[in-house]
Amino acid sequence: MSLALLPPIFSTLFRLFAYVFLQIIPTRLAIPVLPLLHLGYLSALYLSLSTAPEPHDPDAKTSQPKDKDPSPLAAVLLGLKTRDRLPNVLNVLINTGLLLASLDLALNPLLFPEQDVTFTRVGAVYPDAAKIMLRYPLVNETEHEVQILYREVTQSVASWQDGPFITLSKDNDWVNATRLGNLWPDTKYEYIFSSADGILLPYPRAPIHFQTFPDPRLNSGSHFKFIVSSCITPNFPYKGPLARNNIQGFELLSQSLTPPPAPIASVLAAETNETDSAASNETEIVTSAPVTSIFPKFMLFLGDFIYADVPVYFGDDEDAYLRLYRRTYASASYRKIYEHLPMLHAYDDHEIINNYGGSGLDPSPYPTAANAFKLYNGAVNYDSPALGDHYFNFTYGDVAFFVMDTRRYRSDPETVNNTATFKFIVSSVPFTSLWGHDAVKDSWGGYQVEKTQILQDLHSVPNVFILSGDRHEFAAIEFTGESEGSYPVQEISTSPLNMFYIPFVRTLKLQSEEVVQRTRTEVTLTEDGPQVETFDEEIPREKVLEYIARGTVKWSSIEVDTTNKTRPLLRLETWIDGKVAYQAETIGSPVKFASKALTYVPSSIKQLLEKIGFQSKQWF
Repeated sequence: MSLALLPPIFSTLFRLFAYVFLQIIPTRLAIPVLPLLHLGYLSALYLSLSTAPEPHDPDAKTSQPKDKDPSPLAAVLLGLKTRDRLPNVLNVLINTGLLLASLDLALNPLLFPEQDVTFTRVGAVYPDAAKIMLRYPLVNETEHEVQILYREVTQSVASWQDGPFITLSKDNDWVNATRLGNLWPDTKYEYIFSSADGILLPYPRAPIHFQTFPDPRLNSGSHFKFIVSSCITPNFPYKGPLARNNIQGFELLSQSLTPPPAPIASVLAAETNETDSAASNETEIVTSAPVTSIFPKFMLFLGDFIYADVPVYFGDDEDAYLRLYRRTYASASYRKIYEHLPMLHAYDDHEIINNYGGSGLDPSPYPTAANAFKLYNGAVNYDSPALGDHYFNFTYGDVAFFVMDTRRYRSDPETVNNTATFKFIVSSVPFTSLWGHDAVKDSWGGYQVEKTQILQDLHSVPNVFILSGDRHEFAAIEFTGESEGSYPVQEISTSPLNMFYIPFVRTLKLQSEEVVQRTRTEVTLTEDGPQVETFDEEIPREKVLEYIARGTVKWSSIEVDTTNKTRPLLRLETWIDGKVAYQAETIGSPVKFASKALTYVPSSIKQLLEKIGFQSKQWF
């Protein structure tokens, strides 16, 4: 091989690998490969330039024609060596710039640890309380106390009420959480902070708002919306060093949300402006159904909030995990969401390490990773039934959510029954077995015994939906039960919110090989009267309703409306790269509830009750 061919070969391979790393998938393979290819290019260029030309005999009657140099454009595009110095210099600069960009993407959390980030957000919300998280570091201090001041948002400006104190310490990375209680159901509140001696703190510049959940005992039905997605990495695809904390998924999500009603009691800061089927178990799905413009009540984030091992794993080190969380919370893109929307989190493997499965034994690096998750995300989730665990459940009116821990354990969720109209089973990994590749093991497809047991239970309950993520694709799946009278179960899997997807490679089968038997009846009108024919048919146990692989930004907006008890509705709207890509409406089965005695408490009565000593907790 001619020595002159080595520089363009190394340059082309380097640029191709750098493009894949920066724009398609930030693979860990790039960390050793890119520096080696760049070094190979520089070495080959040096050797080819330093090679002496063949001697030329001036007495010769004929001379060989000189090789023509490639055009400057071709030389720069292909990394070709020329006798002209400028294209060679440009090639070196371009390749070195790509290497520096790759290092910036890989090492950014190490170079910018975001020690000074300050933030607050709301997590779990109850009819009578809310969990609030705060990070507020102080220079030259090891610990300090901050007090929450809160008030109800009313027609007139109310006085701030004293809330609980939050102790912040350097040992806990200056982050802590508390529960603000004694609140009224379905009521808007706002809060700020003061120091221990009563001085208002400069952050937040405007009060943070939230609304308590409705009292489920009212039995008046629910109408609300929530967002679901998973998987984020800041500044990917790579947009340059100035966009190091940009998360395009959150930017597009914030633009899509209908602004909440302007608060009456507060002036926001400038940047804030930034057929009755009671006798049927069938589920009716109507595509292209519009989703109404109501502001979401919360967001479910189903894991891979950080990527501890992509593109670089910095080891089982506490600060290595903590600085990844600080990096995400320092993002102005994410701030547009968490300062306006309660966030609830499950974790997945990349909060720990790729394809982690603990089997309840907690091998390394789980303890370190779990502590970081708890500090920054888990502490303001709903309380787990078991101390120290991260699975939990909650309700919004007559709608129930069961959030599983599919990394530390992979076991049956709590009993799901007829006490709620819609039931959402939340799993960080897909429940379907239709995905191939590593999902054969890194999903419920690798736990067929447990999966079959759970499905048997779920098929006996109406209106069950499974929410999942992880696969960096969107799919809506329907599961069919063994018996004729069983209820269908649907899965909505949505990811990533801001991460790669693999073009041209598809690993999702459109239906399962396993089938169930069904009997179909057809009535035909003839001259002799109606004739009834019965057919036996096979239906896939699992089948795809919709599949969208493309897009580095995906989220699903789910609207639930149970105000009409005989026709509960679920409307799904899936967004891909900032645009609506799929819509569907599901008409659920009615669910009967026991009558409730509790009625709505008007605002005037609430104020009177508070004056004579009754607090909201006495009503629960």
